[in-house]
Amino acid sequence: MVSAFVDMCSNDTANTIGGSPSNSTIQGSPTTFASVEISSHPSSIMPTAHKGAQSFNHPPIITSEFRPEYFLNKISNLALQCQAYSENTKYYWYQNGRKVENQIQITANITSGYLRITNYTKDNFGVFYCVAENDYGASVSPFVKISEAVLDKFRNIRPLSMKSCEEYDHCKLDCSYKPRCEPHDACQFEWTHGIGTQNTVSEDENIAIDLDGNLHFLNVSKDFENKTYACGIWNEQTRTLNKGSSTKLFIEASTYGTSPRPVFHSNICVHLGKHGVLQCLFSGTSMSEIKWKNKRGLSISTNNKYRTSQYGRILHVMNVTYNDEGSFTCETENNLAQTPYLNVTSPPVFPENGKSFLTTNFTIYSEEFIRLTCNAVSSPMENHPVVTHWMKNGSKITSFQDFSIQLLENNRVLKINRAVIEKVGGIQCVTENSEGIAVVNFLINYVGDNRILKGPFNLFYLAVLVFAIGVLVLIAFGFFNRKRCYQKFMPLYLVIRRRSTDNRENNYDNIAIQ
Repeated sequence: MVSAFVDMCSNDTANTIGGSPSNSTIQGSPTTFASVEISSHPSSIMPTAHKGAQSFNHPPIITSEFRPEYFLNKISNLALQCQAYSENTKYYWYQNGRKVENQIQITANITSGYLRITNYTKDNFGVFYCVAENDYGASVSPFVKISEAVLDKFRNIRPLSMKSCEEYDHCKLDCSYKPRCEPHDACQFEWTHGIGTQNTVSEDENIAIDLDGNLHFLNVSKDFENKTYACGIWNEQTRTLNKGSSTKLFIEASTYGTSPRPVFHSNICVHLGKHGVLQCLFSGTSMSEIKWKNKRGLSISTNNKYRTSQYGRILHVMNVTYNDEGSFTCETENNLAQTPYLNVTSPPVFPENGKSFLTTNFTIYSEEFIRLTCNAVSSPMENHPVVTHWMKNGSKITSFQDFSIQLLENNRVLKINRAVIEKVGGIQCVTENSEGIAVVNFLINYVGDNRILKGPFNLFYLAVLVFAIGVLVLIAFGFFNRKRCYQKFMPLYLVIRRRSTDNRENNYDNIAIQ
């Protein structure tokens, strides 16, 4: 069997194949914190390191990490826990922008932060996020999409059709009118022959199923004649198999084989950091080894980055990066070559931590303006993310009665003018592209004029201040000591002065007598 729909870019599901995510609590790990581009008056904002909300007067710091998308089927139960670094925190879950109200099939616990879905209905699907709130404001969690695991029926089922191929040549049977199957990584193509679904076609050196689901006989023989083949799709999560139209194969006799030739190569799209699969198929009677080269033309060997499978027809690229994007080359010993393309994409990410979720906190010491920049980026070859909206303490900003505000640069920049800043709390930017959603929390701590001296310039001013105080102390000490000395020696000085005066008067008297 071959995984279905791997050439489609969509939100990575990361569901466990073989079962439903029953009671799967997502335990958060500490988020990486870095300063986002923040512009302001030079003395208005000073970024600070995260030391916990209890020692820093800002909204909770959310630590939970979720998958971008979860899929539920009728036997699934899902439990997601929103966790934050703070005291006295309350948690509220939102679905498609509306607060989740407790019902039989869905509950949100304000204290523990758990969102639980059991016995779901279609009303429980959509985009969810958590708001963690304390006395200083609120933060918003990563956005999560909850969807239905599904395998639809094949469309346009036809009566038995006929397919004729020449012996020793390449023969291809198409998997037509493929149905919708989600999650993609739980879906596999499965070909069967004969009546029912028990006789599975196995891949070998001569038989291959391409990533589009088509069945290839690379060197067809009479052994495959007069058999009926049907394409099917198996969904591992829903545990269902749907079968499409059947085709009966006839083989025309031939006395010679054909030369090998390229018959298929894949062009796939894969998310950053995930696992990419490239495939090449060659036909003919002369089976030869397939070798792979990267986009720089260097030969690929099996290691932690690359491995091959299915007789070299498939190349696995592990933990893809933007540097992996490009055309790879698959070659045979008789100099046949194809160039499958690997496209690397991702939801918006923040350059500071390379993730789609970021929290940054800073302190404001005066009521100057604040300039917040939502600087998420897309993959190098894709359009820039679009800022869909800004939020204040988890609520979408639709009016600005609390403070004067401006949106600049296609909504990427939020400027708060002459704000009543102590009431701001948390500001959130929500941005998205075709592959997903990214969120950044700006957590604001307003301390007024109680500035704490930090940094090299402030240390310099502190040193100058200490020196000046020292000089003043010395002057005061000198003045005090001078006064004490004056008081102590003044009587002696007066006695000496009186004697000196008496001596001078006696001398004057003697002079006068003479």
